[in-house]
Amino acid sequence: MPKIGDIQLPDFPLLLAPMEDVSDPPFRALCKENGADVVYTEFISSEGLIRDAAKSTMKLDIYEAERPVGIQIFGANLDSMLQSVEIVERTKPDIIDINFGCPVKKVVSRGAGAGILKDIDLMVSLTAAMVKHTDLPITVNLY
Repeated sequence: MPKIGDIQLPDFPLLLAPMEDVSDPPFRALCKENGADVVYTEFISSEGLIRDAAKSTMKLDIYEAERPVGIQIFGANLDSMLQSVEIVERTKPDIIDINFGCPVKKVVSRGAGAGILKDIDLMVSLTAAMVKHTDLPITVNLY
């Protein structure tokens, strides 16, 4: 059986992908009610989190009925990503997911999302540092 950290999953788990302007709490609740094994929040900017931007911090709202639930963050700056991990940990998610796949121009132009694929060494070192910085399971999204 597949596992994410200590989270036991069925042989063919159903995971709700993190989707901007879609994966809000009511949608995640609906997906859980209809069989999703794991749900993820909308992706959250690490820069927005460390600056306490309302649009970013409101995406941290998670509820017990959603568990297991993951919070997805994106960014390309090591210090910002590590600080955002600390912020995310306070909300007690089950998983932290890193977005290395978003193709949106304003994300890619900052070297985040799919933009980080231009620097695989940075992507690997950023992921390794985040894994060392938390006890939560870290997953990576490349789509």
